[in-house]
Amino acid sequence: MRVKQVAFGLVLLALGAVVAVAVVREARQPEAAPSAAAAFTGGLAMDKHDSHTRALSAEEESYAAELWSVHNDVKLSAIRMTFAGLKYKTEHHDARKLRATVEPLSLSFRSAAQRARAIQPPPSLADTHKSYVAAVDQYAAATQEMLRVASDGRDEHLLAAQKKSEKASETLLKVSDVLWPGEYKPN
Repeated sequence: MRVKQVAFGLVLLALGAVVAVAVVREARQPEAAPSAAAAFTGGLAMDKHDSHTRALSAEEESYAAELWSVHNDVKLSAIRMTFAGLKYKTEHHDARKLRATVEPLSLSFRSAAQRARAIQPPPSLADTHKSYVAAVDQYAAATQEMLRVASDGRDEHLLAAQKKSEKASETLLKVSDVLWPGEYKPN
């Protein structure tokens, strides 16, 4: 009987030690680092107001709704431009196909920039509007860079186009965080 009591006591002591170690370890763990998403989106609010702290006014909401149709076209054209470059590099290396795909996208971006410029933003979103138009212009510049690949076959143009497109995309993420905070943003 005495051996069973000692064994039982040792088991309880071991379990207690495991719990104590776990508690101490939890207490000592540093604060968790922010997720990659939190680190990426941390500074995206624009125009000195955070879209998470206040709702858009009626005037701002009207502007956002009007710009939405332009934004949908820009997003679709940006995706098509990305795939045009990927197909060129990975599938066909055909400059004519690249040109045939990218020329209409260049026109689409220029048209979207004109349509966006025609929309009058409320004063509170003037900087956001300027950023939006600049991003669309950056996409248009990226298409021009891609068309240079079709002319001379040099891949440096694809890299330059990718940088311009990436910059435009980052700006659009910031703008959409202000105007359409619930919008789905792909990874």
